[in-house]
Amino acid sequence: METQAIQQAIGAIEQATDQAVEQLKKGQADAAVKNAVNDLHQQARTKRALTDAKALVQAAMEIEQAADKAIAACRAAGQVDPALQQAVKDAHQKASQLKHQVQGTPT
Repeated sequence: METQAIQQAIGAIEQATDQAVEQLKKGQADAAVKNAVNDLHQQARTKRALTDAKALVQAAMEIEQAADKAIAACRAAGQVDPALQQAVKDAHQKASQLKHQVQGTPT
């Protein structure tokens, strides 16, 4: 997978997490959910600027792990705003797809 395609995919993850951050601002969420969503957002925002293919592949793995944590935090929290939950699911799906795509990328 080319570096530009990985950067674009990370950008799409960032956009999905933008939605989750907006939902956080609108409603109530426990600290674990807020921290996990903010961490995911930060990872996507900072790692999108990477230009080294190997670093981008590693970033995709790390972003997917952060997305896993955000999903887990939503599940553990119990009552989570449906719009927030959907935004986190969308970001997680994008991160998971990217991880699977880059796993075939030679480093």
